[in-house]
Amino acid sequence: MLKASIDLGAFRRNHQSIKQIVGKNVAVLPVIKADAYGHGMIRMAKEALKLGAPVLGAGTLDEGILIRQEKIASPVLLLDGIFPDQAEDAVKYRLTPVVFSVDSARELDKIGKKKARKIPIHIKFDTGMGRIGWTMSDSAKALEQLVKLKNLQVEGIMTHLASSADLGSPQTDHQLMRFNAVLAEARRAGLAPTYVHAANSGGVINHKPSHFTMVRPGISLYGYPPSETKGVEFEEVMTVTSKLLSVKDVQQGEGVGYGATYITPRIKKIGVVMGGYADGVNRLLSNKGSVVINERAVPILGMVCMDNFMVDLSKCSGAKPGDEVVLLGGGHEETSAEKLAELTGTISYEVLCRMGSGPRITRNYVNG
Repeated sequence: MLKASIDLGAFRRNHQSIKQIVGKNVAVLPVIKADAYGHGMIRMAKEALKLGAPVLGAGTLDEGILIRQEKIASPVLLLDGIFPDQAEDAVKYRLTPVVFSVDSARELDKIGKKKARKIPIHIKFDTGMGRIGWTMSDSAKALEQLVKLKNLQVEGIMTHLASSADLGSPQTDHQLMRFNAVLAEARRAGLAPTYVHAANSGGVINHKPSHFTMVRPGISLYGYPPSETKGVEFEEVMTVTSKLLSVKDVQQGEGVGYGATYITPRIKKIGVVMGGYADGVNRLLSNKGSVVINERAVPILGMVCMDNFMVDLSKCSGAKPGDEVVLLGGGHEETSAEKLAELTGTISYEVLCRMGSGPRITRNYVNG
């Protein structure tokens, strides 16, 4: 019963805003991993290619294979890298892995030699994220080993910024200083990659020195920049709606939902909404979140259930079964991904991924 309306026009305008920031000489790699943050990986990939994306940013090998099975032939970067035993499939499907281990690099080189062609890779350095990538102490040795693998084409060199959304943090400047030192080492080793990239959405917005030759926006493409922007607008792309299943009067002193965590102080008009935590409606919204019905924000009462949750219709007297309920987006502050994240102690990324990719949601793409 849940429906996600994906506004492709908003996606295009967000892309245009990013291009406005980085300029025409910096490539934009759209991050479409994790089902494009709940927006639908394949459709968003096709839309990004219409906008001129030179490379698509998938996460895993499986995601890359799915893109190929949908007859999309553009370069695809596997941001999460590969295990050595996945090298054969990565090459078979002409996917470009991020490489951060000698074992994977050697396996790819071996396959390239067998097939008599160079295998494109992007090599990743950990400049302060503490995640995947060669550390600074290993960078010189890694480059020395990689340049000996003649069947690899180092198409890109990259890192990832850990605190780019925090303007008060010195970490980004420290990471960029380290990354520039690595780039100098790479040039001395004879590498001249087409793509040098570090900037995620926060880097795009806040740190021009991180733009290099390519940027990797994710969350900002979907309308939720991770920090304040000045002079550049971003629009939410996804709205998730459901319907009122039931409307009834509940007498004073009655419990609502599992555990009776809400007791009616007087006769209350209660609505039951289709959709629950199985659909990404976070259980932490119990007794504190809101939805929008007939342009009015109405509070959630009681515990969110697996399939349903209850709302207070006291100020929405005309509501009736079948009325639309906005759960996410729709231009309402109460249902923005940022507000839902604030209420549940998480981030907008998780809200979008959970609500947009539920097993019982139907997507509708508009303004295509």
